[in-house]
Amino acid sequence: MRPTRVLIVDDNRDAADLAVMLLTAEGLQAEAVYNGFDALRADKTFRPDVVLLDLGLPGMDGYQVAEALNREQPPPFVVAMSGYAEDQAGGAARASGCSRYLVKPVDIEAMLKLVRGAPARES
Repeated sequence: MRPTRVLIVDDNRDAADLAVMLLTAEGLQAEAVYNGFDALRADKTFRPDVVLLDLGLPGMDGYQVAEALNREQPPPFVVAMSGYAEDQAGGAARASGCSRYLVKPVDIEAMLKLVRGAPARES
């Protein structure tokens, strides 16, 4: 059985790279990109099961990325992450195709639970 593939999309490079190290140490396969355009490219090549997606990206924001990812068949499990409270951005994130919403700073255990419980994108 292959490890779960996780794509971290965050323009805060330190946070994204730290998340990759954490997920890799947990036995998952993780990659980071730092903008929405690279996220869509990585979706084609890396084929993540889970996308941890910052909503406040420059250029193409996280909502637009989520909408594009959800047009893929099958789509990845998209988890929005933002510093905005859930009542401010959570509904819009779900409307754009995000399955879950985490408020930054993200609770690591909650994130790991979501990632581990996500369905595999491909067999």
